[in-house]
Amino acid sequence: MAKDFESLVNLIQSVSDVFKQHAFVVINRNVTARAWLTGYYIVEYEQNGEDRAKYGDKLLKSLSDKLDNSFSVDTLKRNRKFYQVFPEMARPVYEYISGEFGKGESAIPQLPPLGIEKGESLIPQSSDDILVIDKDNNPRVNPKLLLDRLSYTHLLQILYLDDLQRTFYAYEAIRGTWSVRELKRQIDSQYYSRAGWSGKPELLSEITHGRAAKMTARESIRSPYVFEFLGLATKDVWEESDLEQGIIDHLQEFILEMGLGFCFEARQKKLLIDDVYYKVDLVFYHRILKCHVLVELKDDRLEYTDAAQLNLYMAYYRKNIMQPDDNPPVGILMCTEVGQEMAEYITSFTDPQLFISKYQIQLPPKEKITEFLKNENKEYGGTNKKQCTADLNTTFG
Repeated sequence: MAKDFESLVNLIQSVSDVFKQHAFVVINRNVTARAWLTGYYIVEYEQNGEDRAKYGDKLLKSLSDKLDNSFSVDTLKRNRKFYQVFPEMARPVYEYISGEFGKGESAIPQLPPLGIEKGESLIPQSSDDILVIDKDNNPRVNPKLLLDRLSYTHLLQILYLDDLQRTFYAYEAIRGTWSVRELKRQIDSQYYSRAGWSGKPELLSEITHGRAAKMTARESIRSPYVFEFLGLATKDVWEESDLEQGIIDHLQEFILEMGLGFCFEARQKKLLIDDVYYKVDLVFYHRILKCHVLVELKDDRLEYTDAAQLNLYMAYYRKNIMQPDDNPPVGILMCTEVGQEMAEYITSFTDPQLFISKYQIQLPPKEKITEFLKNENKEYGGTNKKQCTADLNTTFG
């Protein structure tokens, strides 16, 4: 019991912090479980629904129209993909829901089937080790820890990566209790590739984890998917981070080495439009083509707003920078992923001199990453595991 005012303040604050942190964790697990379960029901219906042919390609639109406004078509599409990519989460999702609501209750209808056998055939259950080995001797992340230690926002960052990259980044994020922003930063900076090509990947890992920003419960609740889940107005909580200096340096060297003609002019070139400053990532002048080349590097999948932004910069250069004997500027938009339909539609309203490309540092051999993960897991299972576990428990309770 508190004996003075300061101890009273500390007592009440500590109790409040514990309950808030627990609420953050529960909400994030609920977001993940709902997304997975929604995807599971959609896929099961698409495969076995008696009237599935009636809805066909319009299924998600029809669902979105009937459900509450937290289920947009994009949300449903993402949920379906989430289940398809992580079928092994069947048992942890089932156990979590059963623990929260009870197996006999009807709050979650049709819970028992849940495809648990399918998930277990992919990844055998193990202890609390982060890394487990599947029947084909491939490293995979313990599915229970995917639910317990990563938020849904974390999992979406790795959703569209291939299997080994997904395992690599999930493992590293759990091990380092990375924030979403940190996980995104490491993906954008091609940590997977750098680890694969490094002569001493263990040293790189030590340096990376030493500098990485750790996750906090308060940060995890700010996910736009949590806002969506709670039925609040969705908004982009995370602003797009500045591109890593190393990526820009790499691309700068790459373009300069492309051959004759490219002359580097500026990095983060400021353009004043109305009373707002904008910045072009990289500006070159091609002395043979006699035009400026504007390069925008995006650390995400292609969006139409990216093309509109670069289109704006090209128009500015055409009006304010281009000399009488210059040719119109060329724009190069480089993204980590480029959807074919999006690229096709964008070309209908952008400058014909704007080119869209996907960039990626050459990936290392899968065998090297696999060996690295297994070695790291052994090391993590030793003296470092106690400290890392303490960090995880501090964050998640």
